[in-house]
Amino acid sequence: MRADEENSFERTSPSALALWHNHTYRLYWAGAFISFLGSWMQTVAQGWVVYELTNSKLLLGLLGFVGSFPTTLFSLFGGVVADRLEKRKLVIATQALFAVNAFLLAVLVLSGRVAYWHIALIAALNGFIVALDAPARQAMVMELVGKQMVTVGVAMNSAAFNTARILGPAMAGKLIEVVNAGWCFFINAVSYLAIIFALWRIPATPNQNAVERLSVWSELREGLSYVYQNSLLRALVLLDCALSIFAISYTTLMPVFARDVLQVGKQGLGNLFSATGVGALTGALILASVAGSVPRGKVVLTAATGLCTGLLLFALSRSYLLSLAALVLVGGSAVSTLGSINALLQSLSPEHLRGRTMSLHVFALMGLAPFGNLFMGWMASRWTATVALATGALVCATVVALTAARRDVRQLPAV
Repeated sequence: MRADEENSFERTSPSALALWHNHTYRLYWAGAFISFLGSWMQTVAQGWVVYELTNSKLLLGLLGFVGSFPTTLFSLFGGVVADRLEKRKLVIATQALFAVNAFLLAVLVLSGRVAYWHIALIAALNGFIVALDAPARQAMVMELVGKQMVTVGVAMNSAAFNTARILGPAMAGKLIEVVNAGWCFFINAVSYLAIIFALWRIPATPNQNAVERLSVWSELREGLSYVYQNSLLRALVLLDCALSIFAISYTTLMPVFARDVLQVGKQGLGNLFSATGVGALTGALILASVAGSVPRGKVVLTAATGLCTGLLLFALSRSYLLSLAALVLVGGSAVSTLGSINALLQSLSPEHLRGRTMSLHVFALMGLAPFGNLFMGWMASRWTATVALATGALVCATVVALTAARRDVRQLPAV
């Protein structure tokens, strides 16, 4: 971003409209949106293909575990890499690898040769790539929009992600019903070209801190120590962890609710995902509108409470319409909670540690996801999908209540 543009934004109150005048960010947003659209189509298709192949709730949970476990192992190191390298080039490389894996899945499914182990192996490879990609992409937001606009930038990223969540699953459901799930994987592979093109056009931002680096282990310890010694950041990361394990993992069981509990089939599965996207898009826009005016502690705690409530309603519902409404609440609350935490971690972290700080956010949300997915799959197979989600909602509600008891969280500033 040019210096005159940056100064202009610093004089402007945070708003999505002001951010949209930033040509660099606008280009990035458009490329990301197209990529997100393809990714959501693949997410829906992958879950359906696995459930059709195996008819196993446990294997659905295991797939989530296999796909996320590499992120658990390597995401913290991904933060170190993000602080060492130019983030733009790193993300270009990871997006290209995602595209290759999606194309391989498309070929396997369209040829009728796909087996469960194919999907699991590619999911594991994608998990490793995510460990490198996610910390860099999260930390890029501050570089693209500046500190004052970081909450709006995070919210607009969420808007792109969740607009795609509305459209992608609906498109995937229709393709699966009319043609073949393999086309969802193919479209995803092509969609990565959009974000690669956008990143290629964005001016390079060399890492000014890549001088006199410590060892990888020393830099990892430096980042962990910084967050641990800051009680505010530590509380936010712990809340991230609880939500990841016991709440966000509900998506693993969506095919079960669509086919067995609500009995709405393939198109219904797409609509359930889309309902979450509608709520999430609404939550992202609300988050952008209140940036800089509403205390972030109030946003985090209120939204986290809404997430627990919506998840419990969805677990207990046997009405398709009530389930859709509950997922709207879940989506909006999740985005408001996690978006606020994301913005706070970025704005409260020094530049040379931002990648490592964001890697903890990634580790909490993605690295711990395999345990949440495995927990949900095991609970659903041992008892029922309803028991699994209701248990997760109640555990999260307990953690949110403990977090609300902390004064430093309640007094989080507006950013």
